Amino acid sequence: MNFREADKADAEGIASLHATSWRFAYRGSLSDAYLDGPIEAERSAFWRGRFERPAENQFMVVAEFMGKLVGFACAYGGEDLKWGTFLDNLHVAPERHRKGIGARLMAEVASWSAAAFPGQGIYLWVLESNRRARRFYERVGAEIGGRDLWTPPDGTALPKLRLVWRSAGELSAGVADIPLDESAA
Repeated sequence: MNFREADKADAEGIASLHATSWRFAYRGSLSDAYLDGPIEAERSAFWRGRFERPAENQFMVVAEFMGKLVGFACAYGGEDLKWGTFLDNLHVAPERHRKGIGARLMAEVASWSAAAFPGQGIYLWVLESNRRARRFYERVGAEIGGRDLWTPPDGTALPKLRLVWRSAGELSAGVADIPLDESAA
């Protein structure tokens, strides 16, 4: 298993994995018409844009297994004065869930955030209905820091939760005991 900073050549692989992940996690929340239709092209344009015009505080890391992209994370350091670094995307190929890849990607983001934005927390948004993700984040120490609505590309409005870690160190400690299962990755 290899973890490295993402580069422009990863855009299409990230877009494809993002679409696959949303189809797996959001079936029943996002419209079938979107998930079965324009999601691939829409995610491709989205990620090309992020690589062509990266924000100064943007950090992207990918996980590869035998040369294949199996996970990625995208974060924005110091994005919020109160909550700190925003972990905007964390996706692992569905067939690779529960192997420690997501935890390791989060550790990479926490390490980067601690070095580049010392003393700040980390937060993310998760759909209230995404119980699998919520259980994972809560298991690694996240606390609920607020609620809002997300309007995804298909135009629906879905309740979401802000999950927070008060520091990058708190997140690092939360994921530290989750082993990376490279043998079954």
